[in-house]
Parts: sequence; C-alpha cells; structure tokens
Amino acid sequence: MTDRAWFLATPLTADLAREGKATVAFLRSDAPRKERARRAFDFVFETGEYALGYHFHEPLAALGVGVITRKALGAALDLAIRGIKPPLRRILDGMDDAQLRGVADAIEVRLYPDPHG
Repeated sequence: MTDRAWFLATPLTADLAREGKATVAFLRSDAPRKERARRAFDFVFETGEYALGYHFHEPLAALGVGVITRKALGAALDLAIRGIKPPLRRILDGMDDAQLRGVADAIEVRLYPDPHG
C-alpha cells in the first residue's frame, strides 16, 4: 500500500468556490482569449490573497501574536502578492487557447470538496 498524499488546503468561501467552478467553465468556452486570460488572473490572484490570509493572518491572530508583529507580516505578505501580480498577468495574457485550457484543468484539480465534511 502506498502512502496517501497529504495536502495543506485552503477552504474557500462559497463565493470563491462558485467562482472557481465558473472560471473553469469560462476557460473552456470559446470566449475571446483575452477575456479568458483576465478571468483566470482574477480568480488565481483572488484565491492567492485569500490563502495568504487563511494560512498566515488568521492563525497568528488566533495564537495571540502581537498586533505589531502581525502588521509587519501583513506588510510583507502584501508586498509579496503585489510582486506576483504583474508577472502573473503577463504569463496568463501570453497563453494560447491550449494553455488556458490547461489552467482550467489545474484549477479544477485543486477544487475538491471537504473530505472531512
């Protein structure tokens, strides 16, 4: 028997989960390539911001880490996410139809129901 893979997952809000499914469908549609790239960017970027909050901001607050330390981490995370924005947009804008369908596949693989629920 092989070991199962372990995941560090980010539970999505109902709105983000719906948007993820809608983004997958949109990326597989015959909408203009530029619109599909924009939609992919919007979803990927928004979920990235959300995941950083979930995995960093929320636990530190729950653990009672001081406000100044949390603000310093928040500033660093904001800088990181802003740094990701331009290259992510360029990458997605430069993708062809097949690559954008691959983005749909990659998002879909990451969207799965709560295995504990």
